[in-house]
Amino acid sequence: MDEFAKQDFFSASLNRIIQNAGISKGSMYHYFHNKEDLYLYILGVIGEKKKEFMAKGLAGLNKPLHQMSFFQSFEVRFKLGVSFALDNPRYQLIGENLERIKDSALYSKFMAGMGVELENYMRAMVDQAIASGELRDDLDRDFIARVFKFVMINFRQIFPESTGQDGIDRDRIYRDMEQLVAFLKNGLQDLKWL
Repeated sequence: MDEFAKQDFFSASLNRIIQNAGISKGSMYHYFHNKEDLYLYILGVIGEKKKEFMAKGLAGLNKPLHQMSFFQSFEVRFKLGVSFALDNPRYQLIGENLERIKDSALYSKFMAGMGVELENYMRAMVDQAIASGELRDDLDRDFIARVFKFVMINFRQIFPESTGQDGIDRDRIYRDMEQLVAFLKNGLQDLKWL
């Protein structure tokens, strides 16, 4: 994980990984076919850890998700995702390095699983919100789901100033997140123009 946190997949060195782990190449190849196999395994472990973190956070809520509005529910999930990233900076760096190889077949391979899962999850939330009248029904549901998925995956790129010389400013990140949710809910147009 240290190597993939410091380098994107293509720059990471399997030899450094083996050396830092203090194992032989044969031992590594006993468990993983190649660097890609190891990388996908690590991404899977991170995904499982995030699911556990999210489940624990959702279980501790005062109000169940099904009793919340779409935007309340989205904000809770979003905040938990941001908290996971802040509490696990190495995982966050691995995720950011994954984003750097967006144009690769490996990224497409990974997103075919994880990305589809997240998009389906968002589509189900959007469908429910459209059906209940919380979201506009004149916009394509796939478009809405892709926007929310993009926001969740690219939050740090939208607000890069939340990380300064003194490190990560958690309060700033949470304020920015709340502002982004308000923007998604209400848009830019001043209501007096309606």
